[in-house]
Amino acid sequence: MTELKHLTEKRTQAQKSHLAADNCQAGALETRIGKLEESAADTRERLSRIETRLDACATTSDLKDLESTMHKEFSSMHKELHGLTWKLIGVTGLLVSVVYFIATK
Repeated sequence: MTELKHLTEKRTQAQKSHLAADNCQAGALETRIGKLEESAADTRERLSRIETRLDACATTSDLKDLESTMHKEFSSMHKELHGLTWKLIGVTGLLVSVVYFIATK
């Protein structure tokens, strides 16, 4: 009977220590959950700032549109410069002819 009483006391002490360990773990768990909730709030704030910045950034389609517009504009500018170059060559030839005419007279 003494043995049974001793085993029962031992089991009761083990259950109490187990409950104490569970309470410690629950306290630690509450602390961890609190830290995670603070971290989640900070992460949410940072994410909203990143999304705000991304709204101002160009997308791939925006860059493609810009590229095609620039290509058209540079092509147009190239044609205009080509035309002006031939006009300049014509005016230069005319001036050389006038100077030659005046010099030979």
